[in-house]
Amino acid sequence: MTDSIDLRQFRYFVALSETLNFGRAAARLFICQPPLSRQIRQLEDDLGVALFERTRTGVVLTAAGAAFLPEARRTLAQAQKAIASAKSAGASAARQFVIGYTTVLDRSAFPDVVAALQGDFPDCRIVVKGKHSVSLVRDIKNGVMDAAFIGLHTDARGLVQQTLIEEPMLAALPARHPLARKRQLGFDDLASETIFDFERRLNPGFHDYCQAFFQRIGFTPATLPEPADHHILLGMIAEGQGIALIPASLQNVKRQGVAFRRLKPREGGLTAGVAVTYADDNASPVLRAFLERVRLTRGRPPGAGDTAVPGEPPPGR
Repeated sequence: MTDSIDLRQFRYFVALSETLNFGRAAARLFICQPPLSRQIRQLEDDLGVALFERTRTGVVLTAAGAAFLPEARRTLAQAQKAIASAKSAGASAARQFVIGYTTVLDRSAFPDVVAALQGDFPDCRIVVKGKHSVSLVRDIKNGVMDAAFIGLHTDARGLVQQTLIEEPMLAALPARHPLARKRQLGFDDLASETIFDFERRLNPGFHDYCQAFFQRIGFTPATLPEPADHHILLGMIAEGQGIALIPASLQNVKRQGVAFRRLKPREGGLTAGVAVTYADDNASPVLRAFLERVRLTRGRPPGAGDTAVPGEPPPGR
C-alpha cells in the first residue's frame, strides 16, 4: 500500500542513503535509532522491495534503493517548493519576516539590521527569535523562518550559508583562580581543571569540531555538563564550579567574579563565529533586503576582538 508513505519516510530514507549508517543517520535527524529502523522497514514493506542491504558496519543501497534515491530527493524538494508557494500566495499586509539568532553567542556578535529593515518594509512584521543553531536550521528547512544567524560548524546542508565573523575561543574562569594571574593560557594549563562541556545534541557539528581539536592535541580534561543559558554558565564559573571555553564575544556579558583569558595559539587554534543562513528558493523581497543590510554591516561586531580582555592582569604578570 504505497499510498501510506509520508514525507517523513522520504527524509529518513535520504538521510540513511547519504550516511549509510543507522547511527549517523539518526543523529542527523535528531531522533533515536529504533524509530529510524522501524520507518525504513515500513517503507520497504510498503514498496515491496528491499532498499538497503544490511552489513556489519552499516548499510549499502540495493539497485531498487539507488533508483529510488533521486526520486525521493526530488519529492522532498518539490514539497519544500509547495510550502514556499503557499506561504507566498497567502502573504498580505499582515505578512511577517522571521529572523533567528543562536543563543550561544552574545547578541553583539550579530549585525543589527532589524530597525533598518522594519523601516524598509513598514507593512511587514519583523520577528526575531533566539534558539540553538540546529533548531534555527530546522525552522528554515520547515519554512517557518526566513533567515538566521547560526554558529559556525553547524550542519546546514541544503541551505545557503555565508560566514560573517570568525573569532577565537577564550577561557572563562573564576576571577580568584590561580590561572587568572596569567595573561594567556595553554591547554596544558587547563589539563587538570574541570571544563564545562555542552551536550552534543545541542549542536552536533560544533561539538564534533571541538572534540576533533581536543583529540588532535591530546586534551582530555575532566568535564561536567554545561548549562544551556550562558548567564547561568557564567554564574557557575563565578562560584568556582569549573572553567569554560567560550566565543570571544561572550566577554561582553559582564559577570562579577569571572575572568576571561586568551588561549595560546596551537594547531591552528579553536574558533567560533557566525554565519547567515537561508533557503536558496526563498523569493521574498524582504530576504534580499535583509541580506544586503547584513552585507553592508558585515565586519567586526561591537566589542568583539578588542585589544584588551576584561579583567586581564597587567603586563608582566
